[in-house]
Formats: sequence, structure tokens, C-alpha cells
Amino acid sequence: MLFAAVIAALALLFNNDAPQLDAIRSFVIDRYAVVQAKFTGVNRLEYTPEEIAAMRRRTTQLMLENSQLREALLENHRLRRMLDYRERMPLEFRTAHVLSREKGNTPTAVIIDLGSGDGVQQNMPVVTPEGLAGKILKVNRYTSHVQLLLDRDFSVSARAQRSRVLGIVTAFGNLGLEMTGVPRNADIIAGDLIVTSDSSALFPPGIRLGTVGKPEYDSASLFLTVPLTPAVNIARLEEVFVVIARKNLAAGTGTERFLSPGE
Repeated sequence: MLFAAVIAALALLFNNDAPQLDAIRSFVIDRYAVVQAKFTGVNRLEYTPEEIAAMRRRTTQLMLENSQLREALLENHRLRRMLDYRERMPLEFRTAHVLSREKGNTPTAVIIDLGSGDGVQQNMPVVTPEGLAGKILKVNRYTSHVQLLLDRDFSVSARAQRSRVLGIVTAFGNLGLEMTGVPRNADIIAGDLIVTSDSSALFPPGIRLGTVGKPEYDSASLFLTVPLTPAVNIARLEEVFVVIARKNLAAGTGTERFLSPGE
């Protein structure tokens, strides 16, 4: 009962706006603040400035180590995905790293660390596990220039994977693609996957190019405007594959025959 009476008295004290009680309340709060500040100061004095600086250095070091470990983990995931893609695709690859990229809002070319000494030739396809990235434009001894899919001079024969509708894929806008030559009555809808066709002289069939957005109909045209979202994030290229040759299993023999691009 005494405890309840004390609680009730404190409640009345702190909820009453009388001047006398307000003065008492302010005094109690001020004294509490002073005591709290002294305790806080004591806690701070437990560590010297040198110890605080050392802890800050250690915290920064741990942050950097964590960032490096995360980067290594992401690289491991990328390499595992590339290895899985390499084992599934009937192609012979060379793995390359992007050394530099063309500056600008729309990257259209990169330089990779493979050249003629590694068997790289002009027009060889450049791919990632997500799809087609571009082709070899110029070959040096140890490096090569890659023309990316977003270059306006780049084009590739393509087809819709679901309906088998044919067309030509070219760059459109800053970071997009467009499929042209598609008849307006063609069976193509948003979400369709567009891949390289078997009529291409340079690129193996079935490599992902992009996903259809919303086809646009123009009453004055016989063709559709088919926008695509690229399958490969060109702006984030780090590792790529150069397709050196296509593997073709001879029927009934179980042997492999290698075809150079364009053959």
C-alpha cells in the first residue's frame, strides 16, 4: 500500500501544472541530468584516447575486410555460374576479363585480356551466362576490342523462342534493344524470350538476347515495333567468354568436330 501511495503521489506530482509543483519537477529533472552526465563521463573515462583511436582503426579494418570478403563471395558466385554455363553449352570457350570500357552513358565497346596469341579472331561471339554480349571487333596480340550489343552498328538475326518468329535485333535508345522486321500479325507478346537464330553466320543459335516488352502497333506500317530488355547487363560486365569454336557431335560416332565461327 505504501508503494502504491508513492506511485500515486509521483503521478499527481508530475501531472499537476501548479507553479510550485512545476518548480519541484524541474529541480528533480535537473538533478537527474547532472547525475546521468557524471555517470556518462565515468564510462567514457574507462577508455583512453589511444584506445578509442585503436578501436576506430579496428572497426575500419573489419569493415574493409568484410567488403573484400563480400566481393570475393560475389566473384565466386559469378565464376560458378560461368563454369556451369560453360559445361552446358556445346561450345569451346576462352575466359576473358574486361580491362577497360568505353566511357559514356551507353557503353558500346570494351577491351578484354585475350588476343591473337590466345586464338581469338575477328567476329568471334562474346557471351556471358546471361546471354550474348557482343563480338570481337579488333584483335591485338594480347588484347581485343569487343563491339557490344548496344552499339548502333551491331545487328544479329534472332527469333522468339516460344513462337519461332524471326527478326533482326539492333540497339535502341540508351540501354535497350529492338527487334525489327516482325510482321504486324506475328505471334509475339510481352515476356517472350528472344534468342539468336540458326540463320546467323556468326552466332550459335539459342543464345539469349533479351525479353520482349510491349509490342507497338502502327496502323500505317506492316511491321511491329518490338522493344527488348537486354538479357546481359552491359554496364556491369567483368568476365566474359569468347566462343572460339562450336562443338558438333558427329552422328553415331561420338566424336567431336570443331567448327570455326562463320563456317
